[in-house]
Amino acid sequence: MGVEILVDGLRFAEVEEATPVAPRPRTATGERVSPRREAFLARMDNWRKVAKGAGGAADSSAAYCAGWAKLYVKLRTSEAPPAEDQADAKIRPLSPLVSVDVLDGWLVESAWRTLGDSNAREALKRLYIQGWPVRELRKFLKGVRGPHVQLVVAKAERDLQEVLDLIGSAQQARASGCK
Repeated sequence: MGVEILVDGLRFAEVEEATPVAPRPRTATGERVSPRREAFLARMDNWRKVAKGAGGAADSSAAYCAGWAKLYVKLRTSEAPPAEDQADAKIRPLSPLVSVDVLDGWLVESAWRTLGDSNAREALKRLYIQGWPVRELRKFLKGVRGPHVQLVVAKAERDLQEVLDLIGSAQQARASGCK
């Protein structure tokens, strides 16, 4: 597609190239993933990264159940900077202590903890944090066998999504000053 403009006998042509649209991800069965589902899966991947730590190591500060508390204590017990650095810090813009991704991972963790069904919590943890396939989840669920495992996973995902919709996003939480 292009545009031609004629000015004082000179012809100017502008050619626009079509940008390819990235195909939507598909499930294992070949179905297309909806944008809502894609956003949910991205949040679950983010939750896994926060729960396992930046490098995936269990000894990272994010792996602790209260990583924010460890950071707070570290900031409180650290030595104060010299007076000139304090003056520079007063005029410098504030930087957030945690990134939006880490805050979102903490929100998902908080929502996950509110789920009442222990099988739902166990299924989500094994599926999204530890990476177990759905067919292997029955080993960890109490009183659930066969095709009912997929029903437990679907209900757990739906319940978690409802709680996350009530909580909102990390940007909303940061803007409201919610702790």
